[in-house]
Amino acid sequence: MRAAVLYAFGEPLVIEELEVDPPKAGEVLLRMAASGVCRSDRHTAKGVHPHPLPIVLGHEGSGVVEAIGEGVQGLGPGDHVVCSWLPSCGACRRCASGRPVLCERVRVFDEGYLADGTTRFRKGDLPIHHNVPSSFAELTVVPAGTAIRVDPSLPLEQVALLGCAVATGVGAVVNTARVRPGETVVVIGCGGVGLSVVQGARIAGASRIVAVDVLPAKLALAAELGATDTIASDDHVATRIRDALGGGADHAFEALGRTETIELAISVLAPGGTAVLVGMAHPEARVGLDALTMTVEERTVTGSWYGSIVPQRDLPMLAGLLGRGELRLEPMIARTCALDQIGQALEAFERGGDARWVIVHG
Repeated sequence: MRAAVLYAFGEPLVIEELEVDPPKAGEVLLRMAASGVCRSDRHTAKGVHPHPLPIVLGHEGSGVVEAIGEGVQGLGPGDHVVCSWLPSCGACRRCASGRPVLCERVRVFDEGYLADGTTRFRKGDLPIHHNVPSSFAELTVVPAGTAIRVDPSLPLEQVALLGCAVATGVGAVVNTARVRPGETVVVIGCGGVGLSVVQGARIAGASRIVAVDVLPAKLALAAELGATDTIASDDHVATRIRDALGGGADHAFEALGRTETIELAISVLAPGGTAVLVGMAHPEARVGLDALTMTVEERTVTGSWYGSIVPQRDLPMLAGLLGRGELRLEPMIARTCALDQIGQALEAFERGGDARWVIVHG
């Protein structure tokens, strides 16, 4: 089968023929149908957020079950699934408290292996690491708990987006911030995650949703998907946001991971407001805080890792919203492409204009 393999940071991904071993106990073999291409894939390829090499990237995918390993229940060949990219043990202290995204036993996966410390991808005798689910491959093996069954009538190129951008963005609204009807929201950065925050805020009943970006096309798309106000970023953007909301926002979501936009999110909060950091910042990024204002206005800054989701609960919920038309994902797909165009898809982030490319596996 073919896969896009990263051999060196800063170098193009290589389309290779790889061998795939059968699934072991607790694992599932998937034939990938589609894969979103995320900014974090580009960050990994550039070495900003490094992974073990060589590796098959891709973490936003959908597919069809080909085979199941020993002990797998609830899934069978032919099932359509969306993939979660974050396995969890289900038994550690954080999993038991309902926060599987903070599982204490994921190091083996972070090191590019499956649960038994080995890989299922090979090129001859060379093991190739996993980036669960490694959706830039035509076939992949994943932990069974990360393959969530969905209605087979849903378009799989849209289902793929549920696995990262949508779960991260909508989850940040409903799980991390717990936005309530009538509250006000600012969304800074209108890529795939930011647009998902916009939709999550609309679904949650926010009264005002202010979308901020530098690109008019992204602001137009944000308005189409639920933003009540759009503001083009400039030197006076903080003042314009506060003026639009009569003093500041109940919730400000930062979806870019840049120090200046993180500081912007904090600065536009109303008293009692919460800034939710969703974007992936550089490991060395540091931001300043007006400590006294944070105290006397009881402002909060919190992170949101993968939308604070519980995959087995939230991914079916999101699939249901998609099926009922409450989530609109087709407008978020800038274009579909073949695996051979992965280089172009990653380069699109340099230009900033496209919403999201989705690889459709043949």
